[in-house]
Amino acid sequence: MKLATSQINAFLKSPDPAVRVILFYGPDAGLVRERADQMAIKTVEDQNDPFRIALLTGNSLSESSTRLYEEMAAQALGGGKRLVRIQHAIESNASALGKLVADMPLGDSLLIIEAGDLDKRSKMRAICESNDQKVCAIPCYVEDAAARQRTIGDILQSCGLEASRETIALLNSILPPDRIAMRSELEKLAMYAHGQTSVTVDDVNAVLNNASSAEMDNLIMLIAGGDAGKAIATLDHLLAEQIAPVSILRAAQRHFIRLQLARSSLDSGSSAEEAIKKLQPPVFWKSVAPMTQQVRKWRADKIEKVLQRLFEAEAAVKSTGTPAFTLCSQLMLQISSMR
Repeated sequence: MKLATSQINAFLKSPDPAVRVILFYGPDAGLVRERADQMAIKTVEDQNDPFRIALLTGNSLSESSTRLYEEMAAQALGGGKRLVRIQHAIESNASALGKLVADMPLGDSLLIIEAGDLDKRSKMRAICESNDQKVCAIPCYVEDAAARQRTIGDILQSCGLEASRETIALLNSILPPDRIAMRSELEKLAMYAHGQTSVTVDDVNAVLNNASSAEMDNLIMLIAGGDAGKAIATLDHLLAEQIAPVSILRAAQRHFIRLQLARSSLDSGSSAEEAIKKLQPPVFWKSVAPMTQQVRKWRADKIEKVLQRLFEAEAAVKSTGTPAFTLCSQLMLQISSMR
């Protein structure tokens, strides 16, 4: 089944226990991740539990025709509901998904799928939008200005803060379009305003109107553009400013997901310029030229490999003793040397 926009929040708060497969898809990669995270935590509170959670990528799943069924059929050691999560799903995963839905193993395991902006011909969408009560598709579209301002207000309220219309309008104009990046910036603002009941324009200017966000965007552009020397110098500066490595990994993920969408349009017959113009939210005007050049140079298979490594790096940083700064630096250098 496909949920209407008005049904999504209620479902996320109280999901139907009969649903065993949930597909989150759409052009807002941050909203896809945020909603998938919300459902994952509701299913398994400890997201580092290796016995109850199986984390897969679309590319790794395509290498085995039985892996998905086996993970869904497995029992969690010590009991409890099991979660199987596919990040960065690809259309070729539809075959394994179709077989799973047709022969769902017993139990209450839940499959969460995170995908990009799937078109109406997508087989994955068709499977999850069917009338089968075991499946559910949740679209994640970019909000319009009014909805975005309501979201900003809601996030601030959840942090115990009020804001004037003027302040929310300013936030709407400077915050990144991606939901996770936007939430991260608002949480930073809330930390700055700790002990206050509201945030002002001055607070916003003091915390968010700084160079770090622009420098992060510049870093990702340098990495995707293959300028390793400048990229490492910029990365070192960001890390010295205590920017979390996970934030850098996620910024790179968002960029390469957008590149992947544009490359798909290019491979389908659009020009590079047209492919970049189709992206939503629109590419910032200063980034149009370098992204147009990048979409020509990055092949789809290379983008897929980069995304897989980025997702694996984020998982490693969260669940192992891997030195986050070292892993992030090494991976960024390797990506900038690819293509």
